[in-house]
Amino acid sequence: MSSTPSTTGRRGPHRTGRRQRLVRFGTTGTDWSLHHLLLAAVATLGVALYLLALQGATGGKDAGWWLLTAVPLLTWSLSNSAAALALWSVLVVVWVNLTPAGSFTWWSLLAALGVTLSHAATALADSRPPWAYVGRATARGWLRPVVVAVAAATVVAVLAALLLGRAGGLSGAAYVIGLAGLAAGVWALRTNPPQEPD
Repeated sequence: MSSTPSTTGRRGPHRTGRRQRLVRFGTTGTDWSLHHLLLAAVATLGVALYLLALQGATGGKDAGWWLLTAVPLLTWSLSNSAAALALWSVLVVVWVNLTPAGSFTWWSLLAALGVTLSHAATALADSRPPWAYVGRATARGWLRPVVVAVAAATVVAVLAALLLGRAGGLSGAAYVIGLAGLAAGVWALRTNPPQEPD
């Protein structure tokens, strides 16, 4: 691993911008900005939070799923690939299959936070080349939808807890509410992504 200073700007290697350090793994390969590597760490943290929630919701079964925390790091160089989608598809199916059917757990809030953090970090990283600088205004623009998503997940969790408290048969409705909210949030973010002010 080597570290070299660079004056690479947001628009490409020929535009002078803020001075930053780039990291290269090996002698030949891609130059990575420290910001891009930080986003990889956030994406990995999101998977770890999700798996922690899964462990809590299932009572600690199937600890081998912790190996999936390595997937974001191993696939980070596959920009704009379906790797993240495949990972999260597996993780959601695992959650549905391992948690007790029709049950509610507050661990789902931590799982929602993990999904949101990992997705936002991956999407932001995929919107820029590996060497690009991510400014504060851009980070704030991406942080707002994350805060909104976590707040919405909290409201959905409270509604689900209330529904289940009144009648256990309404658990299906809680799933529909949660999935509809998730679908609406993903659709909104895909059709109206955060602006790039810097």
